[in-house]
Amino acid sequence: MALAPPWQRREDIVLSFPYRPHRAVIVAAAAVVVAGSSALADDTLLSVDWSNTEIQSFVAARKDEAARGLAPAAPSRLDKVKLPVIGFEGAPGLVQNSFPGLGPQPVGTRAVHTDETNPVWYQIVDTYGDVSVSVAADLRVQHTFAADYPIYPTTAPGAAASAGPDVSVFDGADEEGMEGSIAEYTVTRFGVPYTVTIECTAATKAQCQDVAQIAKDSALLKVIAATPPG
Repeated sequence: MALAPPWQRREDIVLSFPYRPHRAVIVAAAAVVVAGSSALADDTLLSVDWSNTEIQSFVAARKDEAARGLAPAAPSRLDKVKLPVIGFEGAPGLVQNSFPGLGPQPVGTRAVHTDETNPVWYQIVDTYGDVSVSVAADLRVQHTFAADYPIYPTTAPGAAASAGPDVSVFDGADEEGMEGSIAEYTVTRFGVPYTVTIECTAATKAQCQDVAQIAKDSALLKVIAATPPG
């Protein structure tokens, strides 16, 4: 029987590193406060295009693996999430560039966050030393935030325009006392917006400012869990 990647076998250990909520989780929490309850009615949730061929291909492949005894022995927590889960199957190029030399691919520690009682949102945080990569999505309809809610502009210092999502980058110039950098972008797939947040310490700050590489890495996002309703 094939083994799941190391981080999937450790995903239940969500406190395996000092957890700091990423901006996507803060947004999700704010939505709960505005709505007044985490148990929202179906008409307040985004509609998912479960008929998408990428999702159908993934589900069919998983069924085939299970039939051949290749599926993991225990179901993943992500299988309970009520929306397609996308993420990185390995270290994106940005992370690999932050590790000098031609050594083995960096191995990350994965933490999974969701609401077990109403799993309509999720956040995956992959930590690789001084770089962490978060992917988050929420089916709950997001509400309009106050005018002073921080929206950071897209910046690309020293980088030519590239295809892919618009990447926002901010550092000490945007937030006083911040030593590292944070890069963020959103992609919409299957009718759902997914937010990718990359946090870098002062030691890897330049990696978070490599907008061209970050946009290129967005193509590596794949469906890693999907459980259609019914």
